[in-house]
Amino acid sequence: MSSSSSATSSGRPARERFKWLGLRHGDAPILGLAMLLPALAGLVLFQFAPIVVGLLNSLQSFNPFTHRASGWVGLNNFVEVLAEPSFHWAVLITMVYVVLILAITIPLALGLATLLNSRRPGTTFVRAAVLGALAASEAVTALVWNQMYDASTGLLNALLVTLHLPAQPFLIDANHAVVSIVVMTVWKDVGLAMLMFLAGLQSVPGSVYEAAALDGASTWKVFQRITLPLLRPSVILVMFIATVGATRLVTPILILTQGGPGGSTTNMALYSYNQAFSFNSPGHAAASVVCMMLLLVALTGGQALLLRRRGGK
Repeated sequence: MSSSSSATSSGRPARERFKWLGLRHGDAPILGLAMLLPALAGLVLFQFAPIVVGLLNSLQSFNPFTHRASGWVGLNNFVEVLAEPSFHWAVLITMVYVVLILAITIPLALGLATLLNSRRPGTTFVRAAVLGALAASEAVTALVWNQMYDASTGLLNALLVTLHLPAQPFLIDANHAVVSIVVMTVWKDVGLAMLMFLAGLQSVPGSVYEAAALDGASTWKVFQRITLPLLRPSVILVMFIATVGATRLVTPILILTQGGPGGSTTNMALYSYNQAFSFNSPGHAAASVVCMMLLLVALTGGQALLLRRRGGK
């Protein structure tokens, strides 16, 4: 009696749960789809629609004063953009950012994740220090590092002078400026990569390491033959996210160097920004953004293909 009454009491809400929407209990998938519609609408409105608009704008010419489309020009915007030496430099600097950020972020994040996974003393402090950077926005982080990089009153040069070392032109010299932006970006984003690697490490069964220890495998062999292959999905994800972040890097560059000195830190994202808002050329800006998207697809696709081929050997 009690079981039937409990079934009735528990079943009634299940049948009547969707009555206020005019749906039966069997119509739950319809309700689920209805609940997804706002998210899908936002995705279409803020992700796919701008891509379509950008593609259309890249094929049109615009009045530089009214910013209104004045006619279709086909691939003329792409031809003009690809002929500009400044765009060639922006592509090169974009690749430099991608290579340097990946080369520093992945080993550093993997090392920090391994340290945290070992649960040694001090790992709590390391976790808090690394993850604290994720809580700050790009603009705030860039402003803080801008003060630290200041040639006369910056913290970094003050430390160098204290150690009787020469002060460095972090944001004045072209080579120093690129490295300075990379260091700030790695500091800001390494925490996310570390979390992904840490999740991958914690998903590896302990029995695998126990079997390797019984076989007498060294620490390096365990890492090379067991840990790294099992972390391949995490490595692919981190490489993808870091590549996207390095390609679209624009806020820190605007705050730290404004693309200087002499355009030496201008990447494709900042080039597109300048074309749209400084030179009043929406067509060129859209064409350069499309080129940046194609480069990003080529980079991420090539990375995934390379790692999967290596994993199959």
